[in-house]
Amino acid sequence: MSSSSVDLLIKGDLVLSDRVLKESCVGVVAGKIVGIYAVEQAPAATETIDATGKLVFPGMVDAHVHSYSNLHEQFENSTAAAAAGGVTTIIEMPYDQGAPVFTPEIYREKIGWIAEKAKVDVALLATLKKEGNVEAIAPLAELGACGFKLSAFETDPYRFPRIDDNVLLEVLPELAKTGLTVGFHAENDVIIEALISRYREQGKTFPKAHCETRPPISETLAVGKLLEFAYWTGAALHIYHASHPRCIDMIDWYRQQGVNVSVETCPHYLILTEDDMAEKKAFAKINPPMRSAEAVAGMWQALLDGRIDWVASDHAPWPLEKKNNPDIFSNGSGAPGVESILPLLFSEGVVKRGLGVVRLAQLLALRPAERFKLAPRKGAISVGADADFAILDPTAEWVFDAAATQSSAKWSPYDGMRVQGKVVRTVLRGKTIFADGKVLAKGGDGCYVPAV
Repeated sequence: MSSSSVDLLIKGDLVLSDRVLKESCVGVVAGKIVGIYAVEQAPAATETIDATGKLVFPGMVDAHVHSYSNLHEQFENSTAAAAAGGVTTIIEMPYDQGAPVFTPEIYREKIGWIAEKAKVDVALLATLKKEGNVEAIAPLAELGACGFKLSAFETDPYRFPRIDDNVLLEVLPELAKTGLTVGFHAENDVIIEALISRYREQGKTFPKAHCETRPPISETLAVGKLLEFAYWTGAALHIYHASHPRCIDMIDWYRQQGVNVSVETCPHYLILTEDDMAEKKAFAKINPPMRSAEAVAGMWQALLDGRIDWVASDHAPWPLEKKNNPDIFSNGSGAPGVESILPLLFSEGVVKRGLGVVRLAQLLALRPAERFKLAPRKGAISVGADADFAILDPTAEWVFDAAATQSSAKWSPYDGMRVQGKVVRTVLRGKTIFADGKVLAKGGDGCYVPAV
């Protein structure tokens, strides 16, 4: 490899997509990775970051971030939180308050927001109207959408609609033609709404009622239906935020039949259980809900066995007033998570359960980047890729403090949790955007990443 001078040289334990190179160096020129070197062969550099004794991960790719589901967060806060958590690319959900991303005009406007406000790089998902609007699919794909997000559950008929089966049968073959992945929120709202109505009538509005009114069958029924649609239409399917191991079992069975399907889970389905609802209350009100301790153990096993493609945060922060109603059903659903995903998965996965660091990098960067057509630019430390890095101190022990986080929410279900492994520096395209506990990036330092 060339020994000519580089702009930036980082020395540390490099976590590649297939192995760890201990005490090695990675060189950067013009925001791109140009070489990986043994220390004694490293070129001269304008800037050097000595991360000896630390893990140099690829910049993380969080495949599930909601920046505009409420208007308190927006890119200013979500991407600052990403930078602080070692996440250099977010895949942004299309369910924006007031303007879901289902037309080329809205999509272009959102690209403009990235250029103005984002502090890390952003890829965009598109969605479709409840009635389908097939004619928008090709133009949205041409603008660089990295995939489409639809729902089997209706939160709101305009912003977050259920796409009915007859419409799915029409749109999925058209989506398949784009080669893009179509992901789903998989819950059966007929079952859930009936149960919530019954619980409300009976005055059962305690925290765990959120879990009891969304039993596992309300998720597995939706997953099974979507797998059948993928089987018959040839669509590339993704199941968002799977919470129960039976979902993974079903996906395995369809994969064996040739269905093109990926699945993610989230830290909350690995760390919290339904028994935490009494203490966490609405801070842990997330859809799908927390499951039993047995289900959580099953999700860990599936993750360790390589049956889950990646882990994403489902970052969905709400202001505190949307999370403090004693009636659990009157609170917003979702929690902040983009800042905590890497340290939590390192602490709970690598430290406590022996998850390999290479596997962690695949789960949090490579796999989502590949699936959503952001690779080889994103997702791995490799020559030619963007020089995005998350530098983590594997020995640092600390207590998660929600009040100190970058999200607009300033609360977290993990507040007060002891964590081992801390992000100490984040580098975006060769530029340090987080160090010494401070976000250094400004709005517009992030850029739009179209699918390739």
